[in-house]
Amino acid sequence: MEFSFSYIITLIRELLFTPSEFWKAQKEKKDGSGMLWLTYMLPILLVAASAVFVGEFFKRTDFFIEYPLLKALREIALFILQYFISVFITAELMKTFGAEKNAEAARRLVVYSMTPLLLVSIITGLFPFLYVLDILGVYSFYLFWLGAKELLSFPENKEHSYILITIVANFFVFSFLSVFLSKLLNAYY
Repeated sequence: MEFSFSYIITLIRELLFTPSEFWKAQKEKKDGSGMLWLTYMLPILLVAASAVFVGEFFKRTDFFIEYPLLKALREIALFILQYFISVFITAELMKTFGAEKNAEAARRLVVYSMTPLLLVSIITGLFPFLYVLDILGVYSFYLFWLGAKELLSFPENKEHSYILITIVANFFVFSFLSVFLSKLLNAYY
């Protein structure tokens, strides 16, 4: 897997603007995606965490560094925990719905479908007053839907149930982690 910011930007552009072609290309790739979160998601996440830090730092009147730093760390913890839990749920539910368990496909589905959430986090991190843009993260569900249809094969009519239940489960996990980490941050600070 190649690592450069121009490569990541190219992947993001392809994923967001031509998702069907993107997922078809992903299906044809045979390289392992074990390091995908490290070479694709983590750089985007670090940019998002930096944006949260800068946005929180300049929003405050006291210019203390502790709270913005904790908010940035919360962002990193949220997305890393979400990644690992979602990969586990996505892969385990494959067996439940009669598909062959495919951890590589689960990793790709999770990492690439989290991209809109990460991009929205960059914008709302820098400009916290634009929090209404968080609704754009719903595009992640559409990307997951398209990717699952392309990368996975299920027996008769179980595909839609799998996709819907996996999206709901991952959304619940994301919501729980977000609220839990926010409460933990607020309890500390």
